[in-house]
Amino acid sequence: MIVALLTAGVAVPAVGPGASGAAPRPDFSLTVSPTRLLVGPEHIDRVQTFQVSNDGRLPIDIVVNRTSFTADKDGKIVFAEDAPYSAADWIKVSPASFHLAPDEDRQVTVRIAPPENPDNGEHQVAVLFVAPPGSKTGADNIKINRAIGTPIYVTVPGPVDTSVRVGALRSAGFSMGGPVDFGVTVDNLGTVHRDFFGREGLSVEVNGREVPFPDFTVLRGTSRDVTVRWADPPLMCVCHAEVSLAGAAGTAGRSVTLLIFPLHLFAMLLGVAVALYVLVRLARRRYRAHLLGAARALRDAEGDGPGGRPGGRPDGHPGGRPDGHPDGQGRV
Repeated sequence: MIVALLTAGVAVPAVGPGASGAAPRPDFSLTVSPTRLLVGPEHIDRVQTFQVSNDGRLPIDIVVNRTSFTADKDGKIVFAEDAPYSAADWIKVSPASFHLAPDEDRQVTVRIAPPENPDNGEHQVAVLFVAPPGSKTGADNIKINRAIGTPIYVTVPGPVDTSVRVGALRSAGFSMGGPVDFGVTVDNLGTVHRDFFGREGLSVEVNGREVPFPDFTVLRGTSRDVTVRWADPPLMCVCHAEVSLAGAAGTAGRSVTLLIFPLHLFAMLLGVAVALYVLVRLARRRYRAHLLGAARALRDAEGDGPGGRPGGRPDGHPGGRPDGHPDGQGRV
C-alpha cells in the first residue's frame, strides 16, 4: 500500500551528546491511502474506499472535495474545473466532512455513477482531503489550508487506445566529460493514461548501457518532458544514444550522436607541451652560449700564451720544414 503523507508543524531540536536523536511527534500529520485509484470497467459499480489517519498530536477537521485536474509538461498536477476528460460529476463521497482525534482512522467511501453513453476511454477526478485552518487571533493570524489530493482514473466500457509517441531525443551533442543529460518528450495519443514504471519504464541505450528515466505518468491527451542524467560516461567516445518505445503500431525509436572529448584536458596537455618545448629551447640556447663562451675563452688563452704567435711556429716561420723549405717534407 502506497501512502501519501503530509506533515506540517514539525520542530526538530538540536541533537547533542547523549540525546536519542528521535524527532518529536508533529502537531499535524495526515495520511491517506491509497495514493490513487485505478477503476476499470468491471469495477465501476463497486464502492471504492480511502483510509484517512491522523498521526499527529492535535485533532483535525477534514472536508472532502472533488475537482478536475490535468498535468503540465513537467508532470505537475494542475487543478482546473474545465480540465478535459473530467469525472468530477460522476462521484459521490461519504462522509463529506468529519473530525479526527489523534491516532484515529476513518474510511471515506466513493461511489461512481457515469452518465449514459460517456466518451470511450479514461476520465479522471481528484479527491481532496482538506484540513481548513482554525480561527486565529492576535499576532498569530496566518491561515494555511493543508490538503492531500488523490487521483481516481475511471475507464468506461468500450475500446481502449494506449498509443503514445516519443519525440526527438535531446542532448548537447558535444560534451567535455562528466555527467551528460538526455531529454525526450512523450505524447499520449491514446484514451488512457500511461505509466512508465520499473520494467515498463523508458530508458536511453547509450554506449552499450541502459540509462533509465525516472518513473513518470502521462495523462490522457497530455505531453510529458522527461530527462535523465548519464552520470559516468567514458572519457572520450563518439556515442550513439537511442530511446525506443513500443506501441500498437510497433516500436518507435529516436537516436542522437554524442561526442565526448576532454577539450580542457587536451588544452592543458598542449599548454604543458608548449611550456616544455620553450624550456628545452631556452636550456639548449643557454648551453650553446656557454660552450661558445668557453671555446672563445680557450682560444683567447692560447693566443696570449708565452712565446706564442698567432697562426705560425714559435720561431716565426709560416710552416713547413725546419730548414725553411715550404714543402713541409723535411726531417724534423
